[in-house]
Amino acid sequence: MRNPIRQRFFSISVKYSLRRRFIEATAAAVAMLASLSSFAAGNVDDERLMRESATGADWLRKSGNAQAQYFSPLEQIDDHNVGELGVAWMTTLPVRDGIAGTPIVVDGVVYAGAAFSIAFALDATDGHILWSYDPEVRKAFAAHPGLSWYARANRGVAVGGGGVYLATADCRLIGLDAATGKLRWEETTCDPELGYGISDSPYYGGGKVFVGNAGSESGKQNRGYVSAYDANTGKFLWRFYTVPSPDPALNTTPEMKMAAATWSRDTLAKYGGGGSNWNSMTYDPDSRVLFFGTAGALPYVYAWRNPDGGDALFTSSVMAVNADTGEYLWHYQTVPEDSWEYNATMNIVLAELPIDGKQRDVVMIAPKNGFEYVLDRHTGELLAADKYAKVTWASHINPETGRPVIEPGAEYWKRKPGTKTLVWPNMWGAHSWNPMAFSPKTGLLYIPVIDIPDEVTYEGNGDYTDTLKLITEIDGKPFSPGKLVAYDPVTQRPLWTVGHKLPFNGGVLATAGNLVFQGDAYGRFAAYRATTGEELWSLSTGSTIGAAPASYLLSGRQYVLVAAGEGGGAQYVFPELHAEDRAQGPTRLIALALGGRQDVEMPVSGRRQLPEQPKLEATDTTVAKGAELFAEHCSGCHGKDAVARYGGTVPDLRYADKDAHAAWDAIVVGGARAGNGMPAQELTIEEAEAVRAYVLSLSEALRASSE
Repeated sequence: MRNPIRQRFFSISVKYSLRRRFIEATAAAVAMLASLSSFAAGNVDDERLMRESATGADWLRKSGNAQAQYFSPLEQIDDHNVGELGVAWMTTLPVRDGIAGTPIVVDGVVYAGAAFSIAFALDATDGHILWSYDPEVRKAFAAHPGLSWYARANRGVAVGGGGVYLATADCRLIGLDAATGKLRWEETTCDPELGYGISDSPYYGGGKVFVGNAGSESGKQNRGYVSAYDANTGKFLWRFYTVPSPDPALNTTPEMKMAAATWSRDTLAKYGGGGSNWNSMTYDPDSRVLFFGTAGALPYVYAWRNPDGGDALFTSSVMAVNADTGEYLWHYQTVPEDSWEYNATMNIVLAELPIDGKQRDVVMIAPKNGFEYVLDRHTGELLAADKYAKVTWASHINPETGRPVIEPGAEYWKRKPGTKTLVWPNMWGAHSWNPMAFSPKTGLLYIPVIDIPDEVTYEGNGDYTDTLKLITEIDGKPFSPGKLVAYDPVTQRPLWTVGHKLPFNGGVLATAGNLVFQGDAYGRFAAYRATTGEELWSLSTGSTIGAAPASYLLSGRQYVLVAAGEGGGAQYVFPELHAEDRAQGPTRLIALALGGRQDVEMPVSGRRQLPEQPKLEATDTTVAKGAELFAEHCSGCHGKDAVARYGGTVPDLRYADKDAHAAWDAIVVGGARAGNGMPAQELTIEEAEAVRAYVLSLSEALRASSE
């Protein structure tokens, strides 16, 4: 006979045991799910990138698909229904200097990088911020205030292997956990003491993170390079120098020996070679090859830089290296005798094109110099090259030699002192960092073109000045300084062009819905028919747009994601590019979808009121001298004529209050605000006061115009 007490105790024990096991199992399952969730966040690898490029569900890297085409195969939004596009969600980010890099979207999470290398993760469904990470770049400004330019021009993040990767102006490469935003590792990849800095994002591929740097113009005898690190640990793997060392004993590889033979005299020891990769790389997951471009070197004038001749390799070149080892594969130099700062660091697109009746694997680039190049992806052989913008520095590219045929009239350093020479394109390039797109559906490239020249005045004795000219009319006919150009890389001719009022506009997205999206300097985001250029829809975002858009699919709904808020560097210069009606709103991410709200207000910053300021007490001569000094020392950040962008962290000096004027000499000469990125200038107190008088004269003119 069973003991009822024992039976009851046994029953309770069994229930307790089962409950305990259930709790333990549940806890284990929760832990496992949390672990899996953590692992799944940012889960991008080569296989997934190649597999999902055809679906377009996610936007797995800045440039979109495996071919880096800024192309989405999604076609839910097309040229027939795009008029129904509206705002699905909108998030204002707590940063003041904009977004230059295209956000990345992985498994329902948006990863974006903003100025000062601040990284964000947002829910792709409604835009709420999941986490953010600030690497505190400003701490480096006290020792290196010049890095503030690079910091404000930062161009985004990379995602892969469960991590988010960012690079900082002060030369750090950082790996974060994609699920939490917590720091995984941090490595120093260059040295600001040697004039290096970083403005671009890193790039992910094959379990590695690739990063370049800037500094070709620092004058500190540095040489550009690209480095690779293990994505999981941050361990340094390899480094490829883009120019040879001034020490012949260090040029041990065949490519460095070849390159060293193309530099003359003591140029490398004196100037360092430059050749930085300051913008854009393309990793090919199929061949495991890394493609990137290089900048030029100082001095800009070839005859002064290489007086004995030689191509100064590998400046102004497209490079291909083995992504696993850093081994040199091939190069193509776009401007062997570059005297116009025509960098080849623009985005590189992979495609398959019919060339001379044969399907060829190609890379395509539209560098600064105004020519679009089609190169064999495996050898670097030139297949085609022609003009995509107005070009006066060269007549054409010789198809046999691959070299440009330079127009003598563009050689400004050979002119009589005081002679002005108009050179197209300008030193910022006919195409800059804002990415172009390629559509396999139409076979066309869509290039954001900057169609303005430089007016170069040769002063004699190796000195010259240059000024960007905003030209809106040629031979009595209207001329657009900014353009969106649809260019056929096979026939090497433009098919259609859309004109913009200002030259610096946004990067481009092409989609399978026969659409091309681009934002402009006035904050207007528009959709064009990809085959004809017909504008089909637009939205005023209230914020200048520089980055290229992205597109993704979530719960069966296609989104177009816009990064609004100007970044990238162009916002600091030239008053004609910063008209008072230019969009000066906050930094936003805006997700658009069919059926979204079309009545969303996008407020912009209102016209500012001038504060109380001291009275201008200076002669016209002093003001004129201050204008000259301002142009030389201050305009690069504060803008020509002190017209800086509203809303950013670089102040518009016309609105400097009485306290700022009282502290003027301490700031300008003494470096009192070096920690904010305002370096001390090599000016006397008298010269600083002349600059202050000039700025006050601008304030008075602004006050008079508003009365």
